[in-house]
Amino acid sequence: METNLPLVPANYKTSAFEFIWKMFHSPLGALTNLSHEQGDIAHVKMPKRDFYLLNHPEFIEQVLVKQQGNFVKGPSLQRARIVLGEGLLTSEGEEHLAQRRALQPAFHRHRMEEYLPIMNESTHVHAANWKNRKVLDMSDEMMRLTLNIALWSFFGSAPEGTVERVSKSMRTLICLFPLAQLPLPEATRNLFPKFKQAKDDLSVVTEALLNNPQSEYAKHALVNILKENNKGQFTDEQIHAHALTFLLAGHETTALLLTWCWDMLAHHPSVQEKLQSEVDRVLGDRFPSDEDISKLEYTRMIVKETLRMRPPAWAIGRQAVNDCEIGGQEIKAGSVVIVSQWVTHHDPRFYEAPQEFKPERWIELEKTDFPRYAFLPFGGGSRVCIGEHFAMMEAIAVVAMISRKWQVLPNNSKPAIPKPSVTLRPNKGVKVVVERRVYDA
Repeated sequence: METNLPLVPANYKTSAFEFIWKMFHSPLGALTNLSHEQGDIAHVKMPKRDFYLLNHPEFIEQVLVKQQGNFVKGPSLQRARIVLGEGLLTSEGEEHLAQRRALQPAFHRHRMEEYLPIMNESTHVHAANWKNRKVLDMSDEMMRLTLNIALWSFFGSAPEGTVERVSKSMRTLICLFPLAQLPLPEATRNLFPKFKQAKDDLSVVTEALLNNPQSEYAKHALVNILKENNKGQFTDEQIHAHALTFLLAGHETTALLLTWCWDMLAHHPSVQEKLQSEVDRVLGDRFPSDEDISKLEYTRMIVKETLRMRPPAWAIGRQAVNDCEIGGQEIKAGSVVIVSQWVTHHDPRFYEAPQEFKPERWIELEKTDFPRYAFLPFGGGSRVCIGEHFAMMEAIAVVAMISRKWQVLPNNSKPAIPKPSVTLRPNKGVKVVVERRVYDA
């Protein structure tokens, strides 16, 4: 496992070639080892630009909040425009702030109660198709479930075949995303037909969703803001880019969070038992309401602990626009700065026994003066994930809804191994045995 790495000698310095090789073969291990080697500010002199890994909450806050105006998205995400276009995820500066203000109404806290019935009903229908004591790949199950929730929540409908088509395209793009990271001309990428086909399919699906007659569900949804309430702020290309961004980002990271939740619960039966006890007490045999979500405290701690141990967004890259200074370290313009949720969330200075899955740890952590940026699963600053509250509510609701009726048992002797790509995915999926619960609510 990449999480159990020995400390290297303090006077040892990683060369650029060694670091690149390690990042290619084991990114989580490379970043963890680099932090052990050099401490809170790690530096590798790369061929074209300096690379810094910042590992202390104070320094992370400098990049994401206090000096955020001096940093733009890193080169990797900038190249994601090849797939996502000029949407919220890839825009910068004043353009990003204006776009975010226009889209924020779809994610206000008071709007969550309108999304919750969709989450509940989708989860109920999805899990009703499961067979007792059968093996399920929760990676696939959660991807399909959260995609269906995203379609109904953001677009007001889920046209037949859309889930399958988007899922297929997503699998292709995840496999071929390294291609999009290379500084190649567009014509070269088009020589890879699967990559081009996946892009084209997503484009067609997105356009169909935008042109689909609005349903009752869509009146306050993202699609309505994009099409009718933006007062001409967005071009057709931007509308398409926003819709595609929320179609993909609106389900993929939450699906991974839920997948990792089931992996952890399957291998920690005492935690699952305590979860079921809370769900039985709070919900009984009914769907959760907005008030119930706030009462499912242990369920929320399970979600937070999973986000700590298996953050779907495992690193954030930024590039310095001008020379600056952080923690006494001069950072030249053009340098790449990385903050890693994976590294910080496993730092023993902030988490006792960081390799252990202990949801109860949050009881004490939330009472103490815990460093704000020692836990940053959704990023921070003006670029904090716009769907943070949506994702947390969805994860709590799905875990509670499924735990009312089902118990998950491990199909493998050990938890899945994390495989970092665009997001942190299980290397071979998460297969569990689902067993129908028999209880008195």
